[in-house]
Amino acid sequence: MCSIGTSGVILNVEHQSVTEYGNNLHFFNHAIPNTYYAMGVTLAAGHSLNWLKDTFFENESFDNLIKLASQSRIGANGLLFTPYIAGERTPHGDALIRGSFIGISDQHQHSDFVRATIEGITYSLYESIQLIRQEGKDINTVVSIGGGSKSDFWLQLQADVFNASVKKLKHEEGPSMGAAILAAYGLGWYNSIEECVEQFIQTDTTFEPNIDRHHQYQYYFNIYKDIYKQTKEITAMLIR
Repeated sequence: MCSIGTSGVILNVEHQSVTEYGNNLHFFNHAIPNTYYAMGVTLAAGHSLNWLKDTFFENESFDNLIKLASQSRIGANGLLFTPYIAGERTPHGDALIRGSFIGISDQHQHSDFVRATIEGITYSLYESIQLIRQEGKDINTVVSIGGGSKSDFWLQLQADVFNASVKKLKHEEGPSMGAAILAAYGLGWYNSIEECVEQFIQTDTTFEPNIDRHHQYQYYFNIYKDIYKQTKEITAMLIR
């Protein structure tokens, strides 16, 4: 699951009780017995886009920001954004790191800054997916919820970056839907959680990854990963 709200969450349900995850990935007991989940967190996911809007696009709607982003191209014409505006949790666990726009030139337009922000948020979430995959877990399908699931443009971008099918639900209420499922099962209305889920959860649209676009994003993602270590000491000095 990919949830993009104020923060961003990548969550993978697992049936192995012990996995030696590092890099600030969390590992919890699931509500279902003998089931667990790994979770990576981007501290400022939707918060980064909201900050960009409030600071530079105060009179624009979020729909217009997405339209602007779609007018740029993959890699935002050589502009990268790291969403560390409130520090970062996964994979760095660093309260002092701060965000960056890297590669600004006098050729960049509004559309490039919006697209770079959306891509940077998605790259951060992709880091959590990569960490889970490195432990041998297959992630071929992602259910996307939250603000990031309200835009077909962003959903396709997630599919292309993650190199996974991304599903948009017909009814997307996130945590409240999960609570309702557990309550319905607890009240005995359904014989199993699985039966309950089949009734409650329905897919609206599936966005399939484009391998050519994925390779393009992967190129910029590899550069994105280097930004943290290149800016860590500088940004720490700035806030002391």
